[in-house]
Amino acid sequence: MAFLLAACLALTAAAQTVPPGASALGYTICIINEKPTASDIAPGANGNYKWFSGQWWEQQRPSLTNYSTVSNVLAISLGGELVGTPLDFSAGILPFLPGSNGFYIEFDEWLSDNNSDHWPGVWLMPVEHNAQQQDCYPGDPTGYERWMELDVDEGGWGPGLTGTVHSWWGIWPHYTNIQNLNDVSTNALDRTRKHTFGASYDPVHQTTAWWLDGVYQMSAGSPYVPAIATNQHYYPILSAYSISQNLPYTMYVSGVRAFVPLDAWSLALLTPVLRGASVTSRTLTFAWNALSGQTYQVQCSTNLGAAPWNNLGNPITASNLTLSVSATVANTPQFFRVILQR
Repeated sequence: MAFLLAACLALTAAAQTVPPGASALGYTICIINEKPTASDIAPGANGNYKWFSGQWWEQQRPSLTNYSTVSNVLAISLGGELVGTPLDFSAGILPFLPGSNGFYIEFDEWLSDNNSDHWPGVWLMPVEHNAQQQDCYPGDPTGYERWMELDVDEGGWGPGLTGTVHSWWGIWPHYTNIQNLNDVSTNALDRTRKHTFGASYDPVHQTTAWWLDGVYQMSAGSPYVPAIATNQHYYPILSAYSISQNLPYTMYVSGVRAFVPLDAWSLALLTPVLRGASVTSRTLTFAWNALSGQTYQVQCSTNLGAAPWNNLGNPITASNLTLSVSATVANTPQFFRVILQR
């Protein structure tokens, strides 16, 4: 009995359509492709999960009762807030978005009603802005922090999308920020209908841009987009706030997708890497690293040099950081490989 395990990246048929906001910058590699539900939320502040309730600076985090699943869609009630990173910024399931590479992110979202007091938010913050003040850089005074906040949409009612980018700086608690002035779309939105809110960050030109349902809305540059953003790594946030009256409502999020350029970093992130293998009673089990939302196909062959590769079972879509399969092995040589389908 002999076998060979291999892993490779195959850019075959497109598994994920590249939205216009990502295509405009050449960001064609999807590294987040989520359809969130309440089961994706961690019971605590850390761990191997996709979403976590509350922010790292909050002493009392929102209750998990703020979250539910309705018709396979994540529902967030007033006061709920989810972040796509463990609150100690250890490794979770979702990857961070590197400012040095640039990124585009979009959210499919709608509300239970159109009351203008509702303040839903889909936005990004850098992991460097944390209790250790890792957004304090060489040459800065002690405790002096600098970071970019990117708000893909924050309710608005102006009457349309409100997209803002903030350049923050200062020593806590005396922070200062400036934001783009062209932050409100005058095209009214019915927020009870699903819309796709998107935003990009381009480090080459130091600009951000906003998209709504695949249509460009506006952009901003320096000084509102700080140069330090290229040194930072971003995570998504979903929040259901109120402007003042705390009127109950529900925010629904059915999709979160992020795209980056094809480069060495994204290839390393996407390429399957074998994590272990074992054979018990002629059953081979092997595991590889995976990226949540991506689809993998295991293939096998009896002749590495000549025979075609045959699919072993159906494609598998990852929902965690690892995947594994089992296969019956014989006394003849067998070869297995894992392909990422795109």
